[in-house]
Amino acid sequence: RGFSLLNARLRILKTAKLPPSNITKEEMAAIHSLKNNREITILPADKGRTTVIMDTEQYEKQMNEMLQDRNTYEVLKRDPTEAKKRKLKTILKQLQEEKKIETYNHLIPTASIIPRIYGTPKIHKPGAPLRPIIDSMGSVTYNLSKFISFFLFVHLVLTHFSSFAYLLFSPQVDGNLE
Repeated sequence: RGFSLLNARLRILKTAKLPPSNITKEEMAAIHSLKNNREITILPADKGRTTVIMDTEQYEKQMNEMLQDRNTYEVLKRDPTEAKKRKLKTILKQLQEEKKIETYNHLIPTASIIPRIYGTPKIHKPGAPLRPIIDSMGSVTYNLSKFISFFLFVHLVLTHFSSFAYLLFSPQVDGNLE
């Protein structure tokens, strides 16, 4: 039953038609032209849901200057990805054997890539310095991070809900609300 439901959904998705475009062919060509222009870098601003177009040389210069700060960043002699992957697998395996986790297969890193850094311009500050953003999608700890994030979110929601329920249903609080 579950498999046929999945097949039905896939069939619907395959036969679905895209909605008509809300931009003209000329506008689409302009977007492609900007996207393919190596002299400019298009990125989101740090705040304000704004798109920023920067000179690529200026963007790369600012990123390189930021990465030269040896108090914040360090040059690694070799890629630590495989060593971190082995260590994480060992820890997860131990947790599984101790029956502390049941989701071992979902947490183990697969084809891991090195996290990437990019900068978003702080357009609300003079000179629009870049805020460093680390994109860890696909990295060694990505699956584990998603799991912990979900666990913390659920815990936070349940904690707030139980506090709210306490306020609603507690006889001590009830008399103080009038």
